[in-house]
Amino acid sequence: MRMYKAMNKQRGAASLVVAIMLLIGMTIVVFSSTKTVLMETKITADNYRIVQATTAAQAGMDQAVAYFMAGGLDQDADGLVDYGNLGGEPSVASCTAPVTTQNTTAFNNTLVVAAGNQVTLSQFYFDNTPPCGDVSGSMTKGLIVAKGWSDDCTAVRTISQCVGAVRIFNGGDSPKQPFIAKAGVGVFGNAKIINRYSNISIWSGGPDTVHGASYGTYLRPSGSEIGDYSTEELDSEDEDLNTQIVSNKAVGNGIDVITDDATLASKTTDTSDYTDPAKNQFFDMFFAQNKADIKALAESGGNLFSTGDSIDGKTGLIWVDGNVSINGTDVIGSMSSPAVLIIDGNLDKLNGATIYGIVYVMGTVEVAGNPVLTGSLIAENPAASTGAGTLTLVFKPWGDEDSGVSMPFINGTGAIISGSWKDW
Repeated sequence: MRMYKAMNKQRGAASLVVAIMLLIGMTIVVFSSTKTVLMETKITADNYRIVQATTAAQAGMDQAVAYFMAGGLDQDADGLVDYGNLGGEPSVASCTAPVTTQNTTAFNNTLVVAAGNQVTLSQFYFDNTPPCGDVSGSMTKGLIVAKGWSDDCTAVRTISQCVGAVRIFNGGDSPKQPFIAKAGVGVFGNAKIINRYSNISIWSGGPDTVHGASYGTYLRPSGSEIGDYSTEELDSEDEDLNTQIVSNKAVGNGIDVITDDATLASKTTDTSDYTDPAKNQFFDMFFAQNKADIKALAESGGNLFSTGDSIDGKTGLIWVDGNVSINGTDVIGSMSSPAVLIIDGNLDKLNGATIYGIVYVMGTVEVAGNPVLTGSLIAENPAASTGAGTLTLVFKPWGDEDSGVSMPFINGTGAIISGSWKDW
Protein backbone atom coordinates (compact mmCIF):
# COMPACT_ATOMS: atom_id res chain seq x y z
CA MET A 1 0.00 0.00 0.00
CA ARG A 2 2.82 2.35 0.85
CA MET A 3 4.59 1.45 -2.37
CA TYR A 4 1.44 2.36 -4.40
CA LYS A 5 1.25 5.80 -2.80
CA ALA A 6 4.90 6.53 -3.58
CA MET A 7 4.46 5.57 -7.21
CA ASN A 8 1.34 7.76 -7.45
CA LYS A 9 3.35 10.75 -6.23
CA GLN A 10 6.08 10.06 -8.81
CA ARG A 11 3.55 10.22 -11.66
CA GLY A 12 2.82 13.91 -10.86
CA ALA A 13 6.52 14.78 -11.01
CA ALA A 14 6.81 13.28 -14.50
CA SER A 15 3.94 15.42 -15.76
CA LEU A 16 5.65 18.52 -14.41
CA VAL A 17 8.90 17.68 -16.18
CA VAL A 18 7.08 17.12 -19.45
CA ALA A 19 5.19 20.41 -19.09
CA ILE A 20 8.42 22.31 -18.42
CA MET A 21 10.07 20.74 -21.44
CA LEU A 22 7.10 21.65 -23.64
CA LEU A 23 7.19 25.22 -22.31
CA ILE A 24 10.88 25.52 -23.05
CA GLY A 25 10.31 24.18 -26.57
CA MET A 26 7.49 26.59 -27.19
CA THR A 27 9.64 29.47 -25.93
CA ILE A 28 12.43 28.50 -28.32
CA VAL A 29 9.96 28.32 -31.19
CA VAL A 30 8.53 31.73 -30.29
CA PHE A 31 11.98 33.32 -30.10
CA SER A 32 12.98 31.68 -33.36
CA SER A 33 9.81 32.81 -35.08
CA THR A 34 10.24 36.34 -33.76
CA LYS A 35 13.80 36.46 -35.05
CA THR A 36 12.64 35.19 -38.44
CA VAL A 37 9.86 37.78 -38.58
CA LEU A 38 12.29 40.53 -37.65
CA MET A 39 14.73 39.35 -40.33
CA GLU A 40 11.98 39.16 -42.93
CA THR A 41 10.81 42.62 -41.94
CA LYS A 42 14.32 43.97 -42.43
CA ILE A 43 14.64 42.21 -45.78
CA THR A 44 11.25 43.57 -46.87
CA ALA A 45 12.22 47.08 -45.78
CA ASP A 46 15.56 46.82 -47.59
CA ASN A 47 13.87 45.56 -50.74
CA TYR A 48 11.33 48.37 -50.53
CA ARG A 49 14.06 50.98 -50.27
CA ILE A 50 16.00 49.36 -53.13
CA VAL A 51 12.84 49.59 -55.24
CA GLN A 52 12.49 53.23 -54.18
CA ALA A 53 16.06 53.98 -55.23
CA THR A 54 15.73 52.07 -58.50
CA THR A 55 12.47 53.84 -59.37
CA ALA A 56 14.00 57.21 -58.56
CA ALA A 57 17.07 56.44 -60.70
CA GLN A 58 14.85 55.43 -63.61
CA ALA A 59 12.88 58.66 -63.21
CA GLY A 60 16.15 60.59 -63.43
CA MET A 61 17.16 58.61 -66.52
CA ASP A 62 13.81 59.27 -68.20
CA GLN A 63 14.15 63.00 -67.53
CA ALA A 64 17.74 63.05 -68.81
CA VAL A 65 16.83 61.20 -72.02
CA ALA A 66 13.91 63.59 -72.64
CA TYR A 67 16.24 66.56 -72.13
CA PHE A 68 18.82 65.14 -74.55
CA MET A 69 16.21 64.37 -77.23
CA ALA A 70 15.00 67.97 -77.05
CA GLY A 71 18.32 69.50 -78.03
CA GLY A 72 21.46 67.53 -77.23
CA LEU A 73 24.02 68.11 -74.51
CA ASP A 74 24.50 71.88 -74.91
CA GLN A 75 21.15 73.61 -75.26
CA ASP A 76 22.25 77.01 -74.01
CA ALA A 77 25.05 77.14 -76.64
CA ASP A 78 27.78 78.12 -74.19
CA GLY A 79 30.14 75.37 -75.30
CA LEU A 80 29.75 73.42 -72.04
CA VAL A 81 27.90 70.18 -71.39
CA ASP A 82 24.64 70.93 -69.63
CA TYR A 83 24.36 69.28 -66.22
CA GLY A 84 27.90 68.04 -65.92
CA ASN A 85 28.96 66.06 -62.86
CA LEU A 86 30.85 68.14 -60.32
CA GLY A 87 29.62 66.45 -57.15
CA GLY A 88 27.03 67.24 -54.53
CA GLU A 89 25.03 64.14 -53.61
CA PRO A 90 22.55 63.33 -50.82
CA SER A 91 23.77 61.19 -47.91
CA VAL A 92 22.28 59.33 -44.96
CA ALA A 93 23.39 62.17 -42.70
CA SER A 94 21.91 64.82 -45.01
CA CYS A 95 19.14 63.22 -47.05
CA THR A 96 18.21 66.32 -49.06
CA ALA A 97 18.80 67.39 -52.65
CA PRO A 98 21.77 69.78 -52.89
CA VAL A 99 21.05 73.19 -54.36
CA THR A 100 22.38 72.97 -57.92
CA THR A 101 22.24 74.88 -61.19
CA GLN A 102 22.91 73.96 -64.78
CA ASN A 103 26.57 73.64 -65.80
CA THR A 104 27.77 73.64 -62.18
CA THR A 105 26.75 70.18 -61.04
CA ALA A 106 24.33 67.37 -61.70
CA PHE A 107 20.60 67.94 -61.91
CA ASN A 108 18.56 66.94 -58.87
CA ASN A 109 14.93 66.00 -58.63
CA THR A 110 12.68 65.44 -55.62
CA LEU A 111 9.99 62.79 -56.02
CA VAL A 112 7.07 62.69 -53.58
CA VAL A 113 5.40 59.29 -53.25
CA ALA A 114 2.94 57.44 -50.98
CA ALA A 115 0.40 60.24 -50.53
CA GLY A 116 3.12 62.79 -49.82
CA ASN A 117 4.66 61.23 -46.71
CA GLN A 118 7.74 59.74 -48.39
CA VAL A 119 10.27 61.62 -50.51
CA THR A 120 12.88 60.04 -52.74
CA LEU A 121 15.65 61.81 -54.64
CA SER A 122 17.08 61.41 -58.12
CA GLN A 123 20.01 62.96 -59.93
CA PHE A 124 21.48 62.77 -63.42
CA TYR A 125 24.48 64.16 -65.23
CA PHE A 126 25.94 64.08 -68.76
CA ASP A 127 29.46 63.14 -69.86
CA ASN A 128 30.54 63.61 -73.49
CA THR A 129 33.96 61.99 -73.16
CA PRO A 130 34.80 58.40 -74.25
CA PRO A 131 33.61 55.71 -74.24
CA CYS A 132 30.15 57.09 -75.09
CA GLY A 133 31.38 60.49 -76.26
CA ASP A 134 34.47 61.24 -78.32
CA VAL A 135 37.74 63.09 -78.00
CA SER A 136 36.38 66.04 -80.03
CA GLY A 137 33.85 66.81 -77.31
CA SER A 138 30.83 66.58 -79.59
CA MET A 139 27.54 67.68 -78.02
CA THR A 140 25.59 65.09 -80.02
CA LYS A 141 26.58 61.99 -78.05
CA GLY A 142 27.63 61.00 -74.58
CA LEU A 143 26.84 59.13 -71.38
CA ILE A 144 23.90 59.67 -69.05
CA VAL A 145 24.44 58.64 -65.44
CA ALA A 146 21.32 58.64 -63.24
CA LYS A 147 21.21 57.95 -59.51
CA GLY A 148 18.28 57.41 -57.17
CA TRP A 149 18.02 57.43 -53.36
CA SER A 150 15.41 55.91 -51.05
CA ASP A 151 13.39 58.09 -48.68
CA ASP A 152 16.05 57.73 -45.95
CA CYS A 153 19.01 57.67 -48.37
CA THR A 154 20.18 54.29 -47.06
CA ALA A 155 19.71 52.76 -50.52
CA VAL A 156 21.20 54.22 -53.70
CA ARG A 157 20.97 52.89 -57.23
CA THR A 158 23.02 54.01 -60.25
CA ILE A 159 22.16 53.34 -63.89
CA SER A 160 23.79 54.59 -67.08
CA GLN A 161 22.93 54.78 -70.76
CA CYS A 162 24.78 55.94 -73.88
CA VAL A 163 22.89 58.31 -76.17
CA GLY A 164 23.75 59.71 -79.58
CA ALA A 165 22.32 61.09 -82.80
CA VAL A 166 21.38 59.36 -86.03
CA ARG A 167 23.67 60.56 -88.79
CA ILE A 168 21.62 62.20 -91.51
CA PHE A 169 24.27 63.86 -93.68
CA ASN A 170 26.47 61.91 -96.05
CA GLY A 171 29.95 61.67 -94.58
CA GLY A 172 28.74 63.33 -91.41
CA ASP A 173 29.13 66.82 -92.90
CA SER A 174 26.50 69.28 -94.07
CA PRO A 175 26.62 70.57 -97.70
CA LYS A 176 29.85 72.32 -98.61
CA GLN A 177 28.32 74.96 -100.91
CA PRO A 178 25.73 77.71 -100.29
CA PHE A 179 23.52 76.94 -103.31
CA ILE A 180 23.30 73.68 -105.24
CA ALA A 181 20.84 73.10 -108.08
CA LYS A 182 20.35 70.22 -110.45
CA ALA A 183 19.06 72.70 -113.03
CA GLY A 184 19.58 76.44 -113.56
CA VAL A 185 20.01 79.24 -111.06
CA GLY A 186 17.44 81.82 -112.13
CA VAL A 187 16.28 81.90 -108.53
CA PHE A 188 19.29 84.07 -107.76
CA GLY A 189 18.35 87.00 -109.94
CA ASN A 190 18.87 89.42 -107.03
CA ALA A 191 20.72 87.26 -104.55
CA LYS A 192 23.65 88.08 -102.32
CA ILE A 193 25.71 85.00 -101.53
CA ILE A 194 28.26 85.45 -98.76
CA ASN A 195 30.73 82.62 -98.30
CA ARG A 196 33.65 82.95 -95.89
CA TYR A 197 34.18 79.20 -95.48
CA SER A 198 34.89 77.83 -98.97
CA ASN A 199 35.52 78.96 -102.56
CA ILE A 200 32.31 77.79 -104.26
CA SER A 201 29.16 79.94 -104.07
CA ILE A 202 26.97 78.30 -106.74
CA TRP A 203 27.10 74.76 -108.08
CA SER A 204 24.60 74.03 -110.82
CA GLY A 205 23.86 71.39 -113.39
CA GLY A 206 22.28 74.01 -115.68
CA PRO A 207 22.98 77.57 -116.84
CA ASP A 208 23.01 80.75 -114.81
CA THR A 209 20.22 82.56 -116.63
CA VAL A 210 19.26 85.72 -114.75
CA HIS A 211 21.24 88.43 -112.99
CA GLY A 212 19.46 91.24 -111.19
CA ALA A 213 20.93 94.53 -110.13
CA SER A 214 21.54 93.30 -106.58
CA TYR A 215 23.19 90.04 -107.57
CA GLY A 216 26.62 89.40 -106.12
CA THR A 217 28.79 86.69 -104.62
CA TYR A 218 31.31 87.41 -101.87
CA LEU A 219 34.22 85.28 -100.68
CA ARG A 220 36.71 85.56 -97.86
CA PRO A 221 39.57 87.92 -98.85
CA SER A 222 42.49 86.35 -100.70
CA GLY A 223 45.32 85.27 -98.45
CA SER A 224 43.12 84.96 -95.36
CA GLU A 225 42.23 81.81 -93.46
CA ILE A 226 39.08 80.70 -91.68
CA GLY A 227 40.99 80.78 -88.41
CA ASP A 228 41.64 84.51 -88.87
CA TYR A 229 38.04 85.28 -87.98
CA SER A 230 35.62 84.62 -85.17
CA THR A 231 32.47 82.59 -85.74
CA GLU A 232 30.44 85.80 -85.56
CA GLU A 233 32.58 87.37 -88.29
CA LEU A 234 32.34 84.28 -90.50
CA ASP A 235 28.54 84.19 -90.18
CA SER A 236 27.86 87.91 -90.59
CA GLU A 237 25.14 89.06 -93.03
CA ASP A 238 27.19 92.15 -93.87
CA GLU A 239 28.70 91.55 -97.31
CA ASP A 240 31.16 94.39 -96.74
CA LEU A 241 32.68 92.74 -93.67
CA ASN A 242 35.78 90.61 -94.35
CA THR A 243 34.85 89.75 -97.96
CA GLN A 244 35.72 90.57 -101.54
CA ILE A 245 33.19 90.57 -104.34
CA VAL A 246 33.80 87.88 -106.95
CA SER A 247 30.72 87.79 -109.19
CA ASN A 248 28.04 90.37 -110.02
CA LYS A 249 25.90 91.57 -112.89
CA ALA A 250 28.54 93.92 -114.25
CA VAL A 251 31.55 91.61 -114.37
CA GLY A 252 29.76 88.27 -114.72
CA ASN A 253 30.56 85.07 -112.88
CA GLY A 254 33.90 84.47 -111.24
CA ILE A 255 35.70 81.33 -110.14
CA ASP A 256 33.17 80.70 -107.37
CA VAL A 257 30.31 79.89 -109.77
CA ILE A 258 30.19 76.45 -111.40
CA THR A 259 27.41 75.99 -113.96
CA ASP A 260 26.43 73.40 -116.58
CA ASP A 261 28.05 70.59 -114.62
CA ALA A 262 27.02 67.51 -116.59
CA THR A 263 27.86 65.17 -113.70
CA LEU A 264 25.51 67.04 -111.37
CA ALA A 265 22.79 67.30 -114.03
CA SER A 266 22.90 63.55 -114.65
CA LYS A 267 22.07 62.63 -111.06
CA THR A 268 18.69 60.90 -110.84
CA THR A 269 15.71 62.18 -108.86
CA ASP A 270 12.34 60.60 -108.06
CA THR A 271 9.22 61.93 -106.36
CA SER A 272 7.51 58.58 -105.76
CA ASP A 273 10.12 55.91 -105.06
CA TYR A 274 11.99 57.05 -101.96
CA THR A 275 13.98 53.90 -101.27
CA ASP A 276 15.75 52.98 -104.52
CA PRO A 277 19.27 54.51 -104.55
CA ALA A 278 19.41 54.25 -108.33
CA LYS A 279 16.48 56.68 -108.57
CA ASN A 280 17.64 59.15 -105.92
CA GLN A 281 21.30 59.81 -106.65
CA PHE A 282 20.96 63.57 -106.20
CA PHE A 283 19.44 63.23 -102.72
CA ASP A 284 22.00 60.61 -101.72
CA MET A 285 24.82 63.04 -102.48
CA PHE A 286 23.90 64.93 -99.33
CA PHE A 287 22.05 62.55 -97.01
CA ALA A 288 23.26 59.37 -95.34
CA GLN A 289 19.80 57.77 -95.40
CA ASN A 290 17.14 57.49 -98.08
CA LYS A 291 14.13 59.77 -98.31
CA ALA A 292 11.78 57.30 -96.66
CA ASP A 293 14.04 56.96 -93.60
CA ILE A 294 14.59 60.71 -93.30
CA LYS A 295 10.84 61.29 -93.48
CA ALA A 296 10.26 58.65 -90.79
CA LEU A 297 12.80 60.36 -88.54
CA ALA A 298 11.05 63.71 -88.97
CA GLU A 299 7.70 62.08 -88.18
CA SER A 300 9.05 60.41 -85.04
CA GLY A 301 10.28 63.80 -83.88
CA GLY A 302 6.87 65.40 -84.43
CA ASN A 303 8.01 67.47 -87.40
CA LEU A 304 6.01 66.02 -90.29
CA PHE A 305 3.81 68.70 -91.89
CA SER A 306 1.43 69.03 -94.83
CA THR A 307 0.51 71.77 -97.31
CA GLY A 308 -0.85 74.78 -95.45
CA ASP A 309 0.79 73.97 -92.10
CA SER A 310 2.86 76.70 -90.50
CA ILE A 311 6.48 75.85 -89.73
CA ASP A 312 7.20 79.17 -88.06
CA GLY A 313 9.33 78.64 -84.96
CA LYS A 314 10.16 75.03 -85.83
CA THR A 315 13.64 73.58 -85.69
CA GLY A 316 15.38 70.25 -86.09
CA LEU A 317 14.61 67.78 -88.87
CA ILE A 318 11.44 68.99 -90.66
CA TRP A 319 9.63 67.29 -93.55
CA VAL A 320 6.80 69.00 -95.44
CA ASP A 321 4.54 66.80 -97.57
CA GLY A 322 3.41 69.15 -100.33
CA ASN A 323 3.90 72.77 -101.32
CA VAL A 324 4.71 75.46 -98.78
CA SER A 325 4.89 79.24 -98.60
CA ILE A 326 7.10 80.68 -95.88
CA ASN A 327 5.84 83.99 -94.53
CA GLY A 328 7.99 87.06 -94.25
CA THR A 329 7.95 87.09 -90.45
CA ASP A 330 8.69 83.40 -90.00
CA VAL A 331 11.83 82.30 -88.16
CA ILE A 332 12.89 78.70 -88.67
CA GLY A 333 15.77 77.22 -86.71
CA SER A 334 18.35 79.24 -84.79
CA MET A 335 22.10 79.68 -84.63
CA SER A 336 22.30 77.21 -81.76
CA SER A 337 19.67 74.79 -83.10
CA PRO A 338 19.59 74.71 -86.92
CA ALA A 339 16.77 73.26 -89.01
CA VAL A 340 17.02 70.70 -91.79
CA LEU A 341 13.94 71.56 -93.84
CA ILE A 342 12.99 69.10 -96.59
CA ILE A 343 10.08 70.14 -98.80
CA ASP A 344 8.47 67.32 -100.79
CA GLY A 345 6.87 69.78 -103.19
CA ASN A 346 7.38 73.37 -104.28
CA LEU A 347 8.66 76.21 -102.19
CA ASP A 348 6.00 78.51 -103.61
CA LYS A 349 7.33 81.56 -101.87
CA LEU A 350 10.45 82.05 -99.82
CA ASN A 351 9.33 85.41 -98.54
CA GLY A 352 11.30 87.64 -96.19
CA ALA A 353 11.79 84.87 -93.63
CA THR A 354 14.83 84.11 -91.49
CA ILE A 355 16.09 80.54 -91.70
CA TYR A 356 19.06 78.88 -90.01
CA GLY A 357 20.04 75.52 -91.47
CA ILE A 358 19.67 73.56 -94.70
CA VAL A 359 16.69 73.85 -97.04
CA TYR A 360 16.22 71.00 -99.52
CA VAL A 361 13.43 71.45 -102.07
CA MET A 362 12.26 68.63 -104.35
CA GLY A 363 10.10 70.97 -106.42
CA THR A 364 10.68 74.49 -107.68
CA VAL A 365 11.86 77.46 -105.65
CA GLU A 366 10.46 80.97 -105.84
CA VAL A 367 11.99 83.84 -103.94
CA ALA A 368 10.13 86.99 -102.91
CA GLY A 369 10.92 89.79 -100.51
CA ASN A 370 14.21 89.85 -98.61
CA PRO A 371 14.68 86.47 -96.92
CA VAL A 372 17.89 85.59 -95.08
CA LEU A 373 19.14 82.00 -95.05
CA THR A 374 22.19 81.06 -93.00
CA GLY A 375 23.28 77.68 -94.28
CA SER A 376 22.60 76.11 -97.68
CA LEU A 377 19.79 75.87 -100.24
CA ILE A 378 19.51 72.77 -102.44
CA ALA A 379 17.08 72.50 -105.36
CA GLU A 380 16.39 69.02 -106.73
CA ASN A 381 13.83 69.80 -109.45
CA PRO A 382 15.13 69.44 -113.01
CA ALA A 383 13.29 72.62 -113.99
CA ALA A 384 15.02 75.92 -113.27
CA SER A 385 13.58 77.86 -110.35
CA THR A 386 12.70 81.53 -110.47
CA GLY A 387 12.38 84.56 -108.27
CA ALA A 388 12.76 88.32 -108.20
CA GLY A 389 13.33 88.74 -104.47
CA THR A 390 16.61 89.67 -102.88
CA LEU A 391 17.79 86.62 -101.00
CA THR A 392 20.74 86.98 -98.64
CA LEU A 393 22.36 83.57 -98.43
CA VAL A 394 25.11 83.37 -95.81
CA PHE A 395 26.91 80.07 -96.16
CA LYS A 396 27.51 78.21 -92.92
CA PRO A 397 28.77 74.62 -92.83
CA TRP A 398 26.85 73.37 -89.83
CA GLY A 399 29.19 70.38 -89.74
CA ASP A 400 32.52 70.25 -91.56
CA GLU A 401 35.53 68.28 -90.36
CA ASP A 402 37.81 70.14 -92.81
CA SER A 403 37.13 73.49 -91.13
CA GLY A 404 36.88 72.02 -87.63
CA VAL A 405 33.16 72.72 -87.26
CA SER A 406 31.33 70.04 -85.24
CA MET A 407 27.82 69.08 -86.32
CA PRO A 408 25.30 70.48 -83.83
CA PHE A 409 22.48 68.39 -82.47
CA ILE A 410 19.57 68.22 -84.91
CA ASN A 411 16.27 67.81 -83.09
CA GLY A 412 14.55 64.61 -84.12
CA THR A 413 17.77 62.64 -84.62
CA GLY A 414 18.44 61.65 -81.00
CA ALA A 415 18.74 57.95 -80.22
CA ILE A 416 19.48 55.61 -77.32
CA ILE A 417 22.48 53.39 -78.07
CA SER A 418 21.30 49.80 -77.98
CA GLY A 419 23.13 47.50 -75.56
CA SER A 420 24.74 50.32 -73.54
CA TRP A 421 22.41 50.26 -70.50
CA LYS A 422 24.14 49.37 -67.22
CA ASP A 423 22.90 48.87 -63.69
CA TRP A 424 25.48 48.74 -60.90
